[in-house]
Amino acid sequence: MSLSANIFKIGAWTGLSRVLGFVRDLLIANVLGAGRLSDIFLTAFRLPNLFRDLLGEGALSLVFVPMFASHKNRNKAGALFASNVFSWLMAILLVITVIALVAMPLIIWGIAPGFADDPGKMYMTVQVSRILFLYVILVCGIAFLSGILNAFSDFARAAMMPALLNVFMIGGLVLAIHLDAGENAIYILSGAVLLSGVTQFAILWQRLRARRFGLCIVRPRVTPQIKTMVKRIGLGFVGSGFYQLNILAGTLIASYQSGAISWLYYSDRMVQLPFAVIGLAAGTVLLTSISDALATKDFNRVYDYQNKAIRSTMMLTLPCMAGLFVLARPIMGLLFEHGAWTSESTLAVAFAIMIQVFALPAMTTSQVFGRTLYAAQDVKAPVKISIISLIIGIVTMFALVGFIGYLAVPVGTVLAGYLRAVWLRTECRRRGLFRMQRSTNFAVFMFGMLSIAMGAGLWWAMSVGIITGIWTLALAIILSGCVYLPMALFVDRKIG
Repeated sequence: MSLSANIFKIGAWTGLSRVLGFVRDLLIANVLGAGRLSDIFLTAFRLPNLFRDLLGEGALSLVFVPMFASHKNRNKAGALFASNVFSWLMAILLVITVIALVAMPLIIWGIAPGFADDPGKMYMTVQVSRILFLYVILVCGIAFLSGILNAFSDFARAAMMPALLNVFMIGGLVLAIHLDAGENAIYILSGAVLLSGVTQFAILWQRLRARRFGLCIVRPRVTPQIKTMVKRIGLGFVGSGFYQLNILAGTLIASYQSGAISWLYYSDRMVQLPFAVIGLAAGTVLLTSISDALATKDFNRVYDYQNKAIRSTMMLTLPCMAGLFVLARPIMGLLFEHGAWTSESTLAVAFAIMIQVFALPAMTTSQVFGRTLYAAQDVKAPVKISIISLIIGIVTMFALVGFIGYLAVPVGTVLAGYLRAVWLRTECRRRGLFRMQRSTNFAVFMFGMLSIAMGAGLWWAMSVGIITGIWTLALAIILSGCVYLPMALFVDRKIG
């Protein structure tokens, strides 16, 4: 299947997962409310999510897939390598889980010390956290199995797993409503999370068995490759730590302005949606495709993958950027301006979106160049570039906060994003890992012109009063897409 088709496939599943996640959040608000029970569940659920982000879907996947690509064509060697890594992962997670189950009261006290004022709340949080922490082994195993399937360009089942989690959680919440479970709803929801983990793991394991890939638990052995992986994963953790520091800096700046933390949260959610559907999907496919090409030293194929990915992602990213810039205010107003949400909040979030949305092209192209370096088994360069870019972004935020308040955060984010993208591209070109094709430059220029025209059409529809409600807004977006996409696809085919 073509690169663009695989990106679309993963993006479609990601988009469906986000929609199901929105439904899940609405049901959580309905069943658990926005108080004691929701605080307990969200605090407990944060722990497995942290391990998934840092270990399962973060540094481990980025390091493992390129190393596995050099073994996978030798079935026995690939299975032995994967089995050794898998066994180490399960052993480490088992130790971590046992320790966490015993020390959970201390862990909860450390991440939510305010809960100690309510012994009943603290007790329930510890119990729910112990249940959900069992999901850590499952979710990290799921991420590992997904990485192997992705390495074989088998993306569909791995991409559908987040959506399946949301389906189980929605099912658990509906069951809680049906049973009128009260506080027991939190235990039903936790059980649904565990059951989803078992189901996801079984589906992916069966898929590997169907491919006749001999993954199994073996006695973990310390090999040179394991030592290399540990060093690279350690570097990945450092990069993740600086990313969390960037989030903390933004929260610190926003905390001095009433409502700013919420404004930035919602603006980031809006901008992250197209990035997750487009940019992260492209990054997942490219890591596998480029790793395969580099394993055979086929650099022309690397360049072809990169240029196709840039064209495909920019064809979708640029109209999203134009649409969000023009429609930020009506989107926020029509979706959120109800009850306690004021017109001031709508404007504040809209201004943040209109700035932060310019980071989208940089965020997306960074996936292309960053994944190229990871595929070349270079973890140090992308981590170093990310750290320095984030530091410059944080300095910019603090330098501008006295002049533009909370808007210093999206400005710093945009600056850091472009610095990282340009630097990663320069590093790839310096090593002979990237070559921009003229056709790609022309295509991106045309996508930009078409996106500007689309944005102008949406601004006109808004200024003459055509967009007045949620349905006219949706219709305007759909019609714009129906006009833009055929023209963009025509350009892409002509230069392809």
